[in-house]
Amino acid sequence: MTPTDAAPCSAVVMVVDDKEANVRSVGSLLVRAGFDVVPCFSGHEALERMAVAAPDLVLLDMHMPVTDGFRVLELMHADDAIHRIPVIFLTADHDRESLVRAFSSGAVDYVTKPFVPEELLARVRTHCELKRARDRLQQLARDRQESLELI
Repeated sequence: MTPTDAAPCSAVVMVVDDKEANVRSVGSLLVRAGFDVVPCFSGHEALERMAVAAPDLVLLDMHMPVTDGFRVLELMHADDAIHRIPVIFLTADHDRESLVRAFSSGAVDYVTKPFVPEELLARVRTHCELKRARDRLQQLARDRQESLELI
């Protein structure tokens, strides 16, 4: 692994899928690449765990029983504490309407199953790096605002 292949500062990625084999395979790929992985086997479990500790990124299965990926994303966006967490949909669905719906629902990206491991890792790295950069900019803006209020 080259330095550019490394995970950005051990980013935390939540993997949400109702199929244990999918969570296990995606999770082991991410762990080997240096990411910390939070496995979840339902949308409800994912939302509960995000309320305790927000990950840097969520890989979310689009079609799950009870609470599907679209509903999870809707509930995330309704919660100020987690609404800015980037979500990448993982889906076997190649239907154009579902993929357009994914973006219009607020997903930052999607990866179709079966996925190419290098593609998945590249997308995860990119969105984790973008989130970290966005977080740094927000912190700088808060720091600047606080220093202006002191004057």
